[in-house]
Amino acid sequence: MENNVLIFIHLMSAAIAVGSLAYCLLFFLPAMEKLPEEKTKEEHRVAYKALEVLAPTVLAAVLMLIGTGIYYLLTNYTRQVDLAPGYYNLFGVKMVFVIITLFLSVYHTFTLRARIANLDLSPENREMVPATLQKMKTFGQMILATLTGAVFLGIWLARF
Repeated sequence: MENNVLIFIHLMSAAIAVGSLAYCLLFFLPAMEKLPEEKTKEEHRVAYKALEVLAPTVLAAVLMLIGTGIYYLLTNYTRQVDLAPGYYNLFGVKMVFVIITLFLSVYHTFTLRARIANLDLSPENREMVPATLQKMKTFGQMILATLTGAVFLGIWLARF
C-alpha cells in the first residue's frame, strides 16, 4: 500500500511539472502574445504573472519527484537486485537528466525570478523585465526538455 501511494505521488508530481510547463510555454504564453499589447505595468502583465507562478511550482514538483524517487529506492532496495542488463545504464542517464533539471529549475526560480521580483520596491529593474522574461521562457523550455527526457526514461525503466 505504501508503495502505491508513493508511486502515485511520484507520478502526480511528474504530471504537474510536465503539464504546467507544457501548457504555459507551448499554449498559454504564445496565445497571450497574439493579443494586443497591454497598457499596464510590467508586474501586472500576463506573461510576468504566469512565469512568476510557474517557476516555484515546477521547482516544488521536481523536488517532490526527487524525494519520492529516493525514498522509493531506499525502501525497496532489495527489489533492485538482479535487474535486466542495461537497467543501471538507463537509470544513470535518467539521473543525469534529473540533476540537470534540478539545477535549471533552481536557477530559474531563485536567480531569474528574483531579478524581476518586487518591482515596486526596486523600480530600476523594470528595464530588465522583457529580457529576463525571454530568458525565463528559454530556461523553461530547457527544463521541459530535460524533465520530459527523465520522465520518458522512467517509463522505459518501469518495464524492467
